[in-house]
Amino acid sequence: MSVVNESWTTSRDYPYPPARVFAAWADPSVKARWFDLSDEQESTYRGEFRVGGRESASTRPGTSPVAVYEAEYRDIVDGERIISSYEITLDGRRASVSLATVTFEATQAGTHLVYVEQGAYLDDLDSASSRADGTTSQLDRLSDVLSRIS
Repeated sequence: MSVVNESWTTSRDYPYPPARVFAAWADPSVKARWFDLSDEQESTYRGEFRVGGRESASTRPGTSPVAVYEAEYRDIVDGERIISSYEITLDGRRASVSLATVTFEATQAGTHLVYVEQGAYLDDLDSASSRADGTTSQLDRLSDVLSRIS
């Protein structure tokens, strides 16, 4: 049994105002379009965007491993900040537990988004680099979704 504690940060610049980028996180029907557990596997997504609200995603049954993401929103400042805590399980085994902070800053060109994660990665089932890779893919898909919505 092992625990690796690591923090990491990634950021993106989007050519859209903070309200539009924030809305893509807040609206479950929009978030479902870019928040996927994997580029390679179909997943389901459900979210209730409010402090104390829960969010979940899972890969399709029959995939291997079955990945489940479960989160709770801890703090929301409209248009500025989202803080959530979440865990990932793989085939029913807890792989990581994290605190994620997303901030949205207005720039002349649009929005500067910063994502910071503080994680406990468990028993070699998950890692900071794996979480960072997954989040990077999600933020790239967010860019694609933002370009298609008005």
